[in-house]
Amino acid sequence: MGENMKSLQLMLMVLLAAGCAAPSRNVHEIIDRPVEEVDHYHQCRKVRKNGMTVVYLTGTPYEIGFAHGWLCRDEIVRCNRYCWDAYEKLASAPDGQWLPLSRSLEAFIPEEYRLEMKGIADGSGLSYDKILFLNTLVTISEHNKCFAFSIREEGERLWTLRQIDISPRITLWKKMVLYIVKPLEGYGFAALLNPGWVSGETGMNEKGLTVSENNIHIRQTEWEVMPVDALSRRLLQYAGSAEEAEGLLKAQTDYPARLLFISNPEGASIFEIANREMARIDMDGPYLAVANHAVKIPSRNITAFSLRRLEFAEHFLKRHQHALTVEKAIELVRTSRITWFWNPAVHNRQSVVFSPSTLDFWVALPPDSDSTPASRNPYVGFNLKRELYGTGSEPTPKSFPSGRSAKSTSKR
Repeated sequence: MGENMKSLQLMLMVLLAAGCAAPSRNVHEIIDRPVEEVDHYHQCRKVRKNGMTVVYLTGTPYEIGFAHGWLCRDEIVRCNRYCWDAYEKLASAPDGQWLPLSRSLEAFIPEEYRLEMKGIADGSGLSYDKILFLNTLVTISEHNKCFAFSIREEGERLWTLRQIDISPRITLWKKMVLYIVKPLEGYGFAALLNPGWVSGETGMNEKGLTVSENNIHIRQTEWEVMPVDALSRRLLQYAGSAEEAEGLLKAQTDYPARLLFISNPEGASIFEIANREMARIDMDGPYLAVANHAVKIPSRNITAFSLRRLEFAEHFLKRHQHALTVEKAIELVRTSRITWFWNPAVHNRQSVVFSPSTLDFWVALPPDSDSTPASRNPYVGFNLKRELYGTGSEPTPKSFPSGRSAKSTSKR
C-alpha cells in the first residue's frame, strides 16, 4: 500500500472512530417548545422537536430515500465533508482500491436498500457512487469505539443504553439526526443516524427490538459480505426477537467484522460476527455489556482500552446489581471511563436510553461544547408508537436531567 493510501486510511480510521461537566440546561423549557416544521416532502417531513432534528419518512424504498436526500441535503453535504474529501482523494489515487471495493460490496446489499440509496442520491443531488461509498465505508474501515449494555431494573423492566463515540475534530461530531421510518414492509422504527446513511447502527423498532453496532477490532478478510450498515438495518426492520435476528444472521455465508448488541423486552444478546465466524452471548443475569472486543469467536482480538472499559462497567454493574435502576445506569455512562473524558482524541458523541417494553426512548441533547460528553447533557424522551402512529403515551419520564458522575474525574 502506498504512503498516500496509508495516510488516507489513517485519516479515515480517525474519521470513523465515532466522542468539564455538562452546563445546566433547562430541559423542561426545551421539551415544552412547540414542534417546529422545518421542511416537508409529500408525506415526509423534517421538524425540530425536543431540541432534536427529527425526520419522518414513509413510502417505498426509493420514496423513503428521495425524501431523506431532499430533506437532509444540507446535513448530508456538511456532516460528511471528510468522507467526500476522502472520496475525491481515492478517486484520484493511482493505487486506490477502496472505491472498487465499495462498488463490489454493492452486489451484497439487498435491492430495497440499493433503491433507498439511489433515492438519497437523487433527492440530495449527489452521485449514487458517493452515497454507496458512504454506506460501505464502515465495513471497509475501522469504525468507532461504541459501548452498549442492558440492565434489569428490580429484576423486571429491561433498559438498554447505547454510547456512540467519535473524535470531536471531525464534522460528524454532534450532527446526528433522529429518523422515524415507516417502510411498506417490515416494522416501523426509530434510528439515530448520520445523514445519508441507510443503517440500523442505533435504533429500536415497534416490536421493542433494539440494535447497535460496535467495533470488534478484527480485520476484515472476506469481502463477499453484506455491508454492516445494510445488515443492521435489515435486523432493525425485520427482526422482532433475538431468535429472528439470529435467523437473519445465519442466512449470511460471511460476515462483516462487527459486534451487534440486540435487546428486546425479554433480554439482551451479543452477536460476535467476523468473516466466517459467529457466536452469541445471552444475558443470564441482571446485566449484559459489550465494549469493542469479542470473547468467544476464535479470532477474538482484545485490546487493552476496550478490556479496561468493559471491566470498569462490569465492576460498577456488579457492585449495584441488587439495586440497578435507569438512574444508576445513566450514572455509569457519565463516568470518565465510559465517556472517554480522559481521552482528548475521542469523546462520547451521543447517548441513548431505550425501554423496549414501553417503546419509550431518550436521546441526549447534542453538547454545546466539543469537550462535553453527550451523556452528561439532559436526555429528552420520545415514544415510538406515538412518533409512528400518533398513538401511545408520552414517555415516562419525559426527560432525565443533566448531570456529572461522582466518578467522572477517575482515569480507571
